[in-house]
Amino acid sequence: MNQSVQYFDVSPLTVRADEISEVRIRPRYEQAAFPPAERVRVAVVPGLGAMPDGRQLDFSWEKTSDPFELVDWKLHEDGSLFVRARFAGEQEHIIIVEDTDGNLLREFSVYSLLPDWYGLLPFKGDFHVHTLRSDGKESPAYVAARYREAGFDFLAISDHHRYEPSLEAIDYWRRHPTGLTLLPGEEVHPPECPVHMLNFGGRFSVNALFREDEAKFRREVEARIPSLGPVAPGVNPFAVAATEWVFDKVREAGGLAVFCHPYWDVRRRNVLSGALVDEVFKRRKFDALELIGGFWKHQSESNALQVARWMEERAAGADYPVVGLSDSHGTDVGGLFGWYYTVVLARSASFDDLAAGIRAGNSAAVDAPENERPHCHGSCRLSRYMHFLLREYFPRHEALCRTEGELMLAILGGEPGLSPVLELLAKRPAAFRKRVLGGAEGK
Repeated sequence: MNQSVQYFDVSPLTVRADEISEVRIRPRYEQAAFPPAERVRVAVVPGLGAMPDGRQLDFSWEKTSDPFELVDWKLHEDGSLFVRARFAGEQEHIIIVEDTDGNLLREFSVYSLLPDWYGLLPFKGDFHVHTLRSDGKESPAYVAARYREAGFDFLAISDHHRYEPSLEAIDYWRRHPTGLTLLPGEEVHPPECPVHMLNFGGRFSVNALFREDEAKFRREVEARIPSLGPVAPGVNPFAVAATEWVFDKVREAGGLAVFCHPYWDVRRRNVLSGALVDEVFKRRKFDALELIGGFWKHQSESNALQVARWMEERAAGADYPVVGLSDSHGTDVGGLFGWYYTVVLARSASFDDLAAGIRAGNSAAVDAPENERPHCHGSCRLSRYMHFLLREYFPRHEALCRTEGELMLAILGGEPGLSPVLELLAKRPAAFRKRVLGGAEGK
């Protein structure tokens, strides 16, 4: 966490584009105090160069203009710096604080948003996660606590073939109020079909449908085959029809249907044939693509290929919503936990709002393996804003969640009397989010 984020409260971090806004920068600690006003000067420099008067500045602005003359500012008696300016266009703005000798004291960032995004909030989540109820390492309730500790806002357990573990996590933490939104989920593997799919947020289990009546499942899939049209030579039409059946059933359940890791390889062999992958993409029956998935570092080619395929699909006019998901099988042993995730711009962390945000293309797939810098995948507009949030918002948010998650683990471990404390701590991340992100409403 950089010192400007750690030592100062900047609120709001997001403002309305092309409007005059006031930003308060409050030192949190004595060592961060600003010098007296007579020794300070302040400028706002646009990251993309668009100035309020219409000029477009490149990096040589120091030689071509004086942005210090365009900003109203004052130092309050409590030590807070108030900066009032018109923030032009949708872009990051750097608030530069210098002393009167021209020495840089601090730099701060705010982001101006166009109306369609102003008021939306960023929620960090994962919904491709396994527990010991399938082939994972830990219990559903434990996994949930660890995810909150890592700064996640929403989570769905998605064990192989099993929907019930996600409900188990929901039921346990319903007794102890937290700020983590837990949602139902499962990874779906229909018979005679190698494609992996997710039911995220559905009201019932899709796995249970063919587990309880496989004959009916097969009849319904067979009935779809004539309507598929031509299928590539060598591709099993039943497998193609089965994917469509699953995607449709997920939507019947009110969930979001996700096509998982199309370029997953084992010993340099793709698990799915290229022709089958093409058939699934060609029909576009899924709601979102797992663009960044749970691959180890030695399997990074798989994610690179998925990104390349997505770019080709976009160029051809198929703009699939994308998500990043860990496929984690353990939070304490091994890796993948926290390496890959989704950030959704939504009005709240309710399933309906999250799903609407993903379907609208307002979700980014984040690739952040251990000890590496995060990379955001999405449109250029989305990626630019997400990188700002990862620098300026999420470090403080995650620090607040960490304390809450640690308390959840203590409760799960049997320490008594902690639920009232958890209830208080659970309010802090949401209060911080509301305070700094443009006064937007949401959970």
